[in-house]
Amino acid sequence: MSEIQNDSSQIVAECTVVTDTTLKSSEIPSEANVPTTQDLSERSEILSKRKQKKILKMAKWQEMKKIKRQKQREKQKERRATEVKLGIIGPSAKRKKLKANKMDESPNLVTVAIDFDYDQLMLDKDIGKCSKQMLRVYTENRKSKMPIQLHFTSIRENSRIKNSLSRNDGYANWDVKIHEKPYFDLFDHSSIVYLTSDSDHVLDELDPKAVYIIGGLVDHGHCKGESLQRAEEKGFKTARLPLSEHIEMKTRSVLTIVHVFEILLRVSEGKPWKKTLLEVLPQRKFNPEGKKRRKKDETGSQGNKDDDDTSSENENKDESMCEEKISENSMSTI
Repeated sequence: MSEIQNDSSQIVAECTVVTDTTLKSSEIPSEANVPTTQDLSERSEILSKRKQKKILKMAKWQEMKKIKRQKQREKQKERRATEVKLGIIGPSAKRKKLKANKMDESPNLVTVAIDFDYDQLMLDKDIGKCSKQMLRVYTENRKSKMPIQLHFTSIRENSRIKNSLSRNDGYANWDVKIHEKPYFDLFDHSSIVYLTSDSDHVLDELDPKAVYIIGGLVDHGHCKGESLQRAEEKGFKTARLPLSEHIEMKTRSVLTIVHVFEILLRVSEGKPWKKTLLEVLPQRKFNPEGKKRRKKDETGSQGNKDDDDTSSENENKDESMCEEKISENSMSTI
């Protein structure tokens, strides 16, 4: 009987170890940490067939991604070679011009820094959207004849935003000044101007001696006033873009990171504010049809009250969601 009990206890212990390993290995890895095929063969006995297929598919996709990219580059080289032989001005000439547009050689002295100290307040999908916007920001600055002095701050090691940016091909070679330190440890405090739509001060003209900070936050309105609060706590100057002073806005004055940067870039090149806003902002922001719909809504008194109640409820929900994110992150750091 004692031998049977010992054997049963060993079987129970082995079962508990297997269940613990299944719980740990059941998590599907992200694109940044995709396991190799050798690792998958060792874990094949633990994972279910469905999860094995998903992970194998992701691993194969990661392996084939570099091969496809290399084939695309070879095709582009062949196409450029044929264009040179035929005497056609191809994209190679444009590429050389783009490489010549360096920030250090630019006459544009306006400095813009993207503050990425919001990593803990964003979801994984928002981190990905923020990374895509940074690719567009870099592209717009590189295409400009007068690129702005662009900085990425608070890009900390092993942070989610850095891992997401690193997935872009050639990120390490971007003509951008990347810093691990926050912006307030890099620039003179008297020159810092934090741009936020909640500020009471209007940015009438760009000062080449100032450093304009754009919050690298994609939160869909959950953390309203977060950037203004942070800037005021540190005693920095704040400002908002002169949107309502030049065009009649039909929606919220909150813009994406790309739109804010492109507006600053065009104005620094010498374009007037109104022309820049009409070219950069999407038409839905100042569409006349939106004004008609708004007037119709204002005619209904009961419906208007309901809209006000629901909007206030949504604002309270957004503030509570932001507070929950901050509390969860503070607990995790503790």
